[in-house]
Amino acid sequence: MIERPTLPAFCGRAPIQQALPFSAPPGPPAQGRTFAPRARAVVTDFADEANMAGMQKKYRRLLGLTALCLGIAAPASAATFKDALDHAWAANIPLQTARTEQFDAQEQASRAWLPEPPTLSLSGRSDQIDRNKGMREWEAELGLPLWLWGQRDRAMRVAQREREAGESDFDAARWQLAGELREAWWEVRLAQTGLIATELKLKEARRLETDVARRVKAGDLAPYDLNASRGLLEQAKSELARAKTALLKAQEQFRTLSRGAALPDHDEPLAPEAPASGHPLLRSLIAKAMAARARLDQASADTRNTPELSFTLTRERGAFDEPYQNLATIGVKIPFGSASRNRPRIAIANAELAEAQLMLESTRRKLSALANMARAELAQSRETVARQQARLELAEQNFTWVDKAFRAGQLDLPSMIRAESELADARLQAARARTEASRAASRFNQAVGALP
Repeated sequence: MIERPTLPAFCGRAPIQQALPFSAPPGPPAQGRTFAPRARAVVTDFADEANMAGMQKKYRRLLGLTALCLGIAAPASAATFKDALDHAWAANIPLQTARTEQFDAQEQASRAWLPEPPTLSLSGRSDQIDRNKGMREWEAELGLPLWLWGQRDRAMRVAQREREAGESDFDAARWQLAGELREAWWEVRLAQTGLIATELKLKEARRLETDVARRVKAGDLAPYDLNASRGLLEQAKSELARAKTALLKAQEQFRTLSRGAALPDHDEPLAPEAPASGHPLLRSLIAKAMAARARLDQASADTRNTPELSFTLTRERGAFDEPYQNLATIGVKIPFGSASRNRPRIAIANAELAEAQLMLESTRRKLSALANMARAELAQSRETVARQQARLELAEQNFTWVDKAFRAGQLDLPSMIRAESELADARLQAARARTEASRAASRFNQAVGALP
């Protein structure tokens, strides 16, 4: 089902004169025809109005007010983009919790007293299968791995850097989700603007066709004019069907990305040039580079396996008539390093660090270019709003003149249709310009890494 945008309370009939900043200038009462439709969500039917002239003037103002409401209005209790982003991100919370537990375990292991668990060896020896003179020997050995000098600190540093990289990864993933959600959100807003504009155009075409049919019956216009008005009506119906399909697609895309969150009604405030904490993607790549550096330092310093301290207790006798004797032994196992062991680990760590640094430098340039483009788009969109507003004022003034001439019989129907089409397009483009300016602000926020 297509969700239609709702208009705020001030878009009703009573305050139209005050709320409309670009309504058509008042003119003399209309004679004999009406051509203005109304927004279905705002008014009912004008058929019960006192006269056709009041309908015409009120509806022209209502068209402009509807465009204004679509571009800038939102109820005070409406959903925000932060609400939608939090709802969409909630599915990642279990994964984030699992990763946090992983980092906790890794840090706990790096702070342990021993680099690896201790080992226990048990062995026995006898001469039962040979001489069988009673020789017995039982031995128990406890092995304790030991940290190399500075190895524990390096392990703790690696664990801390990997935690920071993991947490920054989630910030970067949230930023990427915000970008996708922002684009889907504004596609819905633009589709809503287009749908209401086509609905208004269809109502206008129906009223025009009805009025032309009446004037043809009265002999004021030719049947050719009736066919032209009916063709315009069919075209408006086709445009409405396309607008509904576009809105449905945009809504489904947003619903999928947001996991069913409500569509935000408030525009995003424009963020500063850069967040105080830095861009989430850059923070993530910097943390990855620092983690790679810590792993390289670890691989370069830990050139051999950990040594092992062993405690051995031996209980033995030489024959049946000899008593058991107990022996204690303390030993240290010191492994040696080799190039075959160290080179692959150091090479892998070097490659990871080089890749992280390259990705960081490349991403920094891309984000700088993205911010510059977003800044230019924002400035251009604001300029477009002003130009479309000026175009709308000119189109309303032209329409007033053409309307007077058409009612006076000085212009034909095609001229009236062209004037109406130009006015409808000007109103649509003015509403779209406002929406696109708000979208440009969201894109700028995304480019500089601002999150709600």
